[in-house]
Amino acid sequence: ATLEEAVRISNWSAPRPEGRGKGVAFLERSGTLSTGICEISVDRNTGKIKVHHFWSAHDAGIVIQPANVKAQIEGGILMGIGSVLTERITIIDGEVQQSNFNDYHILRMEDIPDSVETALIASDSSPQGVGESGTPLVACAIANAFLNLTGKRLRHMPFTPERVLSVLKQ
Repeated sequence: ATLEEAVRISNWSAPRPEGRGKGVAFLERSGTLSTGICEISVDRNTGKIKVHHFWSAHDAGIVIQPANVKAQIEGGILMGIGSVLTERITIIDGEVQQSNFNDYHILRMEDIPDSVETALIASDSSPQGVGESGTPLVACAIANAFLNLTGKRLRHMPFTPERVLSVLKQ
């Protein structure tokens, strides 16, 4: 049901703009079943991945506070995009190199997708854990969209521009 709903809200089979790819990911987390789909583009000169849209559908049993659940999931998706594309801790000679947000890059407003849409599947099943269901969907959906777009696999996170350029050159 989550796959069918994510396919529906993402309009999966509609033609995509030139230079964009879609990817899908599935997840079971604390009893919640989830599907995420994203649409990305890649700047082949800089290696920067741009997530344009992210759609997700979740079956968490009976949802007590739907607005809160959607907010939690969508916040987790944004957190996941930052984690997958920009966040990185480096250690040299036992010393962490990042000290603040000037050198530890989190997701910036310019990098937020044009849309993030979340659907909750109606259910009579008992409530399930849903708090972190959005975040783990992101890496696999982006990696699969990258594969769809380029025919190449991203295997190491974060998917920094340097790593993307290296994969594109292979």
